[in-house]
Amino acid sequence: MMFHVERIQNYLAMFHVEHHPKRIKENLEIYKNLLLKWQKAINLVSRGTLNDIWTRHIEDSLQLIPFLKGNSVLDIGSGGGFPGMVLAIVSQETEFLRQFGINNNFDVTCVDSDHRKMLFLSEVARQTSTKANIITDRVENVEGSFDTVTARGFAELKILLGFAKKYSNYGVFLKGEKVNQEIEDAKKFFSFEYEIFNSITDKSGRIVVVYDIKDVESL
Repeated sequence: MMFHVERIQNYLAMFHVEHHPKRIKENLEIYKNLLLKWQKAINLVSRGTLNDIWTRHIEDSLQLIPFLKGNSVLDIGSGGGFPGMVLAIVSQETEFLRQFGINNNFDVTCVDSDHRKMLFLSEVARQTSTKANIITDRVENVEGSFDTVTARGFAELKILLGFAKKYSNYGVFLKGEKVNQEIEDAKKFFSFEYEIFNSITDKSGRIVVVYDIKDVESL
């Protein structure tokens, strides 16, 4: 499986809110306003990013769309809902998704053990009429299989690969500038194929696509 850089470059402009259909813009605005309200009581995102929610969190999540595979997404350690809830909000918008090379709707499951954060995501889903499966539990207790596993800021890559292998064998993860070191550390435990792409919202951010994951000891 290989992605081409052009696949991202062709969609850069579409990630910006002015290019979104009216319903998506309205729902993402509801999400943003709820986040600002709940942030006063719960630490959903870093305070230093509150003045730039669109770029740092919403568009940061949307940039994963071209990399999604299949009909189901498991977002682990969802926290404030990035990227999982953002993906859920657009997951049934067929015409919008086709612009990104996604020809089918998909279901999103968000899982996190923090009860308050999952209450927040449930409220976002309710107010935006978003279809999302929200699970308050530890990731390892989730049952079933999924086509794509996503995560942002949840754990080091070697941990994420364990969950990706268990639930999908295909993962799309938002990582930081230490991604190369995380890859080398993960190779001690897993054999895997991967591709790295620059984030379009953060100069130091990276998108890591991993697949064909096997335990080192089983080789």
